Amino acid sequence: MERFAAAAFHNIGTNIGTLTCKLERLPEDLDAVELAGAYRPLLTQIRECCAKIGLKMSPVCIDEFFANLRLGMTADQMRSSLAELNNSIRWEMQAVFFFYMAWEQVPFYDQKEMFGAVVNAKFPSVQFDMVEAGNCYAMGRGTACVFHLMRIMEVGVQEFGKKLGVGLVNEKNWQPILDEVNRAIKSLPSKAAGTVEMSQVAANLYAVKLACRNEVMHPNAKYTMEEAKDLIRQVKLFMVQLASII
Repeated sequence: MERFAAAAFHNIGTNIGTLTCKLERLPEDLDAVELAGAYRPLLTQIRECCAKIGLKMSPVCIDEFFANLRLGMTADQMRSSLAELNNSIRWEMQAVFFFYMAWEQVPFYDQKEMFGAVVNAKFPSVQFDMVEAGNCYAMGRGTACVFHLMRIMEVGVQEFGKKLGVGLVNEKNWQPILDEVNRAIKSLPSKAAGTVEMSQVAANLYAVKLACRNEVMHPNAKYTMEEAKDLIRQVKLFMVQLASII
């Protein structure tokens, strides 16, 4: 998938409109070399924008346009070629499918440190799913976002269980894991260093369990964007707190 802003579309239309308007005022006997020099920058910008949004033939048409300029073209021939180029861009755009991303979801796209640099450093194996969770949320795919968040939680729960020396870390049902975690924490000296932190991590784990009301692996489970965003926040809290004690 190509990443670009709608400004690319605006620039193409604006630059072609500017060229067309200027060409209408040109005398027919204007030297071709002067034409090439005057309008190459605008045509180059159009070419760059076409390439940026994934068009294939339109940049080739512009290259051919440049070649014809070097051979010599009148203002009338330039107007005709520019009209053909405009049609080429319009037709090619009809064959390309574009997505709109809501402004508030843009910051989540391709976010390589959505949970922070410390989480990345402590748990490098979650990097792929963290980026994908953000991408899925940015693209409006709430359920897919939650799927990747739960893959992150699997890693987090396993690491938390290892830290406490409890079993059942591979258990799909989280309640037995929470029960084991709570028993392990209660067995620790209340004044021991790290006990409070362990309790906070356990509380964040429980919060994720509450936010994730359905079993994500269940084929009928669906999550709204609001639920997905809440889970991003809850999973981040858990992973950041976990990273502080690992």
